[in-house]
Amino acid sequence: MGIFDKILGKPKEEAPNLEHYLEIGEESGDAVNPPADFYVKRVDLRNEGDASLVVKELTSKNIIVLNVAPLTKQPNRLKTIVSKLKSITDKANGDMALLTQELVIITPSKVKIVKSKPKAPKEGA
Repeated sequence: MGIFDKILGKPKEEAPNLEHYLEIGEESGDAVNPPADFYVKRVDLRNEGDASLVVKELTSKNIIVLNVAPLTKQPNRLKTIVSKLKSITDKANGDMALLTQELVIITPSKVKIVKSKPKAPKEGA
């Protein structure tokens, strides 16, 4: 098939599918695997109701990965909701940090996020 590769080009390699390796589990346990004390949960932020869900999960000592992409077209609303969540998180002695432009991590009390600043480029390099 070497000649076909030269004519058609090599097929592009697909990104590995990690879903095969990661099981989608449930919160409930069984006799072999008891339920966990705390969970990491993803919440899509679409409205104030989703923000209430985040507060509920935070009071249950769960870690939240918040997807803010659904509200990126409404920046004022997004800013208002995130500000309220930041205030509630601070009052609960939790922590909040940006993972990507669309993902925010929110942790309950006694769980802190190590935040690092990007390194400045070296001069003369």
